[in-house]
Amino acid sequence: MLYLGGLSAAALATIVLVFALQARLRLGDLSPWHRIVLQQEFRAGVVGAPASFEEYRQLEDRLFAELRKRVLDDPAAADTQLLSRYNPKSVPGRLSLDTTYNRSYELEPPEAKGAVLLVHGLSDSPYTMRGLAETFFAQGYYVLVLRLPGHGALPSALLDVTWQDWYAAVVLAAKHAAAKAGPGKPFLAGGHSTGAALLTLYSLRTLQDPHLPRPQQLYLVSPAIGISHFAVLTNVVAGLSFLPWFEKSKWIDVYPEYDPYKFNSFPVNAANQIYSLTREVHRTIVAAAKDGTLGEMPRVHVFQSVVDSTVTAAEVVSGLLALLPAGGHELVVFDVNRREVLEGLIAPGPLEALDRLRNASRLPFRLTLIGNRPGGSNAIAAFTRDAGALEFSEEDLPLEWPRGVFSLGHVALPIPPEDPIYGLTPDPGSPSTYNIGAVAARGESGALLVPLGTFSRLRSNPFFEVIRTRIVQTLP
Repeated sequence: MLYLGGLSAAALATIVLVFALQARLRLGDLSPWHRIVLQQEFRAGVVGAPASFEEYRQLEDRLFAELRKRVLDDPAAADTQLLSRYNPKSVPGRLSLDTTYNRSYELEPPEAKGAVLLVHGLSDSPYTMRGLAETFFAQGYYVLVLRLPGHGALPSALLDVTWQDWYAAVVLAAKHAAAKAGPGKPFLAGGHSTGAALLTLYSLRTLQDPHLPRPQQLYLVSPAIGISHFAVLTNVVAGLSFLPWFEKSKWIDVYPEYDPYKFNSFPVNAANQIYSLTREVHRTIVAAAKDGTLGEMPRVHVFQSVVDSTVTAAEVVSGLLALLPAGGHELVVFDVNRREVLEGLIAPGPLEALDRLRNASRLPFRLTLIGNRPGGSNAIAAFTRDAGALEFSEEDLPLEWPRGVFSLGHVALPIPPEDPIYGLTPDPGSPSTYNIGAVAARGESGALLVPLGTFSRLRSNPFFEVIRTRIVQTLP
């Protein structure tokens, strides 16, 4: 037994050392925004932590004032690269600092029909929720878009943030938004990826805590319900990061920060925190299923791409929707482009996963597949099967696959195609002169400081109108 234990320890030590060496050799040089720790970030449970959302916003103001003082106004820390968000004279730098979208923000109509809380994903910012926020606001709802702790300022903040910090901020924001709705008016919530997981956990906890305002409906986009166990290994690998020579082992990716509203560098701790969060969601939903309270869950609307490098539709079904009693819940899945000329190039995994979902009978939720019309066309249709039913109905949509787009994906779903920063077809009337969603980078590997694949990943959803329409149709 001791011998086997020794072998296991030696194998683990070898893995840790190899990964640490690989990180040192593969990753770029660390910059001030990878090392500087801002003191004005929110921490759950510390003495003097904000007890209300108003106090959270005040702390947020101090955080960004500290960011400007310690990085952007310091020539030794600020970046000089033309497209860096930490160069105060650059276009992404001005977008990052001089707009509201890296901070929590509110949209408030003259007389609100209700209130909506929206929460972004990991390494993103409130900008990700802009399309959804404007959709709800156009229908007369007060909208609060929360900035999760560790986001919007420096990627170094993700080195020690915890999912409990994120969750505590969600609670403050939920109480504030529900109060804005007022008595007798609906309170709704929506999130992308990690934000969706946090709101799922929050809604589950409202089943046991009457002091938490419960949303009537949840709108979850690419919800991070199941994450790879690799996160645990990466956290072990980071154990050597206290040594200066292995400092990079704290990071999975280190790239130039040219995106004004999303961190390109990604630390090990961030992966570990989302993994821990998904485990807590699973534990809580299983407990709620055992005590019979899941029937009181808000009505859940999920939007998911069948191709998703972070979470799959199957995980969303097995980890959430299949566990909920029938109650008006639904799943909208965006298929791959099955145009005949591309059929032989599509990876089999997504096709098999969707076939299993399509062939599953009498599911307890409404299922809508968004994909090609029959006959090898680029035109799109919605194929819908009601909860408990066997047959699909078909509805043609005034949409089609853009040229060269094979699938949607995790980061694309919440972003409209006309978005000025990430849109595939940005609005020509937009004042923004910095679009990175329509960049078609072609060249030799190694020509850029980032992989060429960075610019081939779809950043916006050409079928966002499906989400927008479904939200409007289901509002109370």
